[in-house]
Amino acid sequence: MKKNLLLFFIFVLSIQLSAQSEDFKSIITVSTFSPFRDQRYNVGYMHKLSERWWVGAELGYGSEGITPFNHNDFKGKFNMFEIRPEVFYSLNPDSRLKHLISAEVFYLNHKGNNVSGNYYDENDNYYSFSSADYKRTKAGVNINYSIMLHKESSWFGFMPKIGFGIRQSDISYSNVINREEKYEPTDGLPFQFLLNKEGSKLGFNFNIDIKLIFKF
Repeated sequence: MKKNLLLFFIFVLSIQLSAQSEDFKSIITVSTFSPFRDQRYNVGYMHKLSERWWVGAELGYGSEGITPFNHNDFKGKFNMFEIRPEVFYSLNPDSRLKHLISAEVFYLNHKGNNVSGNYYDENDNYYSFSSADYKRTKAGVNINYSIMLHKESSWFGFMPKIGFGIRQSDISYSNVINREEKYEPTDGLPFQFLLNKEGSKLGFNFNIDIKLIFKF
């Protein structure tokens, strides 16, 4: 039954995509960066309200083993969820290339249960542990610039995106077992420190992505 429903959904979607015209009003987006950089898959939807205004939202989900790389500084099962509502304004609606300015808010919730690894406490002391519960939340706002690279007659294209904003992040470790102070590492990814440092921080947020777009 589930297989038949999936085949029916694919059939209906293919009809919609093949029948799309130059006056497309809906776009599905798929992030190409998030599976490699953010340990999650992000899929979004955009809807055209008028010649200049679009609204949309993006959902992200990640868990242990479903993305190509693991950037956590711990081992164990985790899951994360993200939501990004967004409002777009088209700078030149009559142009084939759509230049968009947008404002988005975002919220991310990242949890790991019974994980093992290393972390920094709020005093920058570095510890290893055999078991702990991990929680990270992040919320903020971005101002973005995007450009749609596509042919009007095609249902497919690309949308590079770049933006800046502010974010509030909170990271905590609870139920820590066998905590032991260690020498901090001298190598690693430049953003890894942000994912395993305990505490709350308000800071600058940088957003960059290239999205696949499917028009209908």
